[in-house]
Amino acid sequence: MLELFPANRSFAWLARVPAGGERVSPSLLAYHVDRILHRGKGIWRHSCLRRATVLALLLRRSGHDARVVIGVRRAEGSVLEAHAWIACGGVEPFLEPAEAISSFQPLSAPRG
Repeated sequence: MLELFPANRSFAWLARVPAGGERVSPSLLAYHVDRILHRGKGIWRHSCLRRATVLALLLRRSGHDARVVIGVRRAEGSVLEAHAWIACGGVEPFLEPAEAISSFQPLSAPRG
């Protein structure tokens, strides 16, 4: 989906995914998503955006209020770096150490 549609359309669709199904442990979901993405090829290769999007979708389907957050920072040499993570149930970052995002400034949610 991330390769086919603009980010605002993808995230708007993700926000409308209804909660349902069996509640699954978030850490178990993350474990399996990471296993698949680290072994995947092509569009299933690991990236922080892909991981956050897939996990947010699965967490929402499992009844959790999850959303993708994208942040940016200036690295050495004025290079702009971006990172994506999950916010869920008032915890941000969710399933990731806080120091992993401490230097990133979250962007506003896309409109659309």
